[in-house]
Amino acid sequence: MNRYSGAATMWLADGRRFAASAILDKDQGGSWRGTLVFANDDHLPVLVNVREATLHVEGAFGDFIRPDSSDWTVDPRGPFRIRIEGSGTAPF
Repeated sequence: MNRYSGAATMWLADGRRFAASAILDKDQGGSWRGTLVFANDDHLPVLVNVREATLHVEGAFGDFIRPDSSDWTVDPRGPFRIRIEGSGTAPF
């Protein structure tokens, strides 16, 4: 299994971009998944409803879906997190 932990940018279809920290795993079959952590909760209304987007990691891009939009967690003392599943080639 390969793992990436570091900076990433989520690109929405309408062109908006959101900086995140990513913790991503890829299995031997090439399937990938992980968690995106957003430090700026000003974007919360938009991020809650994201169902699919593109992830940019170190010059590579990968499409993902968010199978459960009720998965988000937010803590007044911490960042906003979502879980994603890759729907193509992993960007790491």
